[in-house]
Amino acid sequence: MKNAWKKLAALVLAVPALLISAHAAAAQWPNKPVTIVVSFVPGGATDLIGRLVAEELTKVFKQPFVILNKPGAAGQVGTEFVAAQPADGYTLLISATGHAMAPSIQEKVNYDPVKSFEPIALLMTMPNLLVVPPTSPAKTLGEFLQWGKTQPSIPFGSAGTGGSTHLSGEFFRHVTGLPMVHVAYKGNGPSMTDVMAGHIPSAFVDTVSVGDLVHSGKVRALAVTSDKRSKRYPDVPTVAEAGFKDYNLDNWVGLYAPAGTPAAIVEQLNREVTRFLDTPAMRQRMEELGADSSNHFSPQQFRQFVQDEVNKWRKTIQVTGVKFTQ
Repeated sequence: MKNAWKKLAALVLAVPALLISAHAAAAQWPNKPVTIVVSFVPGGATDLIGRLVAEELTKVFKQPFVILNKPGAAGQVGTEFVAAQPADGYTLLISATGHAMAPSIQEKVNYDPVKSFEPIALLMTMPNLLVVPPTSPAKTLGEFLQWGKTQPSIPFGSAGTGGSTHLSGEFFRHVTGLPMVHVAYKGNGPSMTDVMAGHIPSAFVDTVSVGDLVHSGKVRALAVTSDKRSKRYPDVPTVAEAGFKDYNLDNWVGLYAPAGTPAAIVEQLNREVTRFLDTPAMRQRMEELGADSSNHFSPQQFRQFVQDEVNKWRKTIQVTGVKFTQ
């Protein structure tokens, strides 16, 4: 009995020491390079915002923040890698909407979108666009809806099965009743090539990936998938404006650390990242790309956002009845 009391006393005495040690480590952070894993290939929207953030954090903390691209399985490879890393603030993750969608799509996901991470900051949001060829008979969303009712099927392109562009089209099919038929491409680039050439009558594409194709007249944008109009495309209505009030789907990119990372580190990162994103130069840069970075989410608010997105995409997949093959 005496030995048990000794062990308990030692444990009680050790707890404050451990807390002091963790606090000291957080206070000294970072004292070596920090790796930011981007769960997609170089060149896309996720990689772009990651490099901008890494450059700024390098300046602020006087230590290198180094981008490491780990693509695969729609972001799952990089995400699972970071979830398994030490929670010391030296490995971070930047991932996109699929972070919240994967558990509802994949049979086996070795992470929980919320519980496996400390959500740090929402970096950017961007809607998808419903686009058609410049030769399409539909010049407005209303005309597309009328034209669609006369068609036996309406193929729509996406960047790939299971992504937000795919599910935006499936949810559009669900709410409008149009005979939309999914055509999966390996990225937004190939789908836009076929839309421009008139090989496919419609596609869903995110506002960053579409580039200048809308403004140059190479494709025609009929609607945005968010609940508010895009600043870059103020004349393009939302799907909700056509009477489908429950239609609201966005892409987004977030910054995370492994679960258990000291709160002091998470708070430092959140403070510096949100400050940077709210600068006039970054707001203008994002607007030019067709995205929005002007949010002020705390880590707690971002955690709730991620949970809400998990629930929203799960419901979207359920109501559309989409099945995914592995």
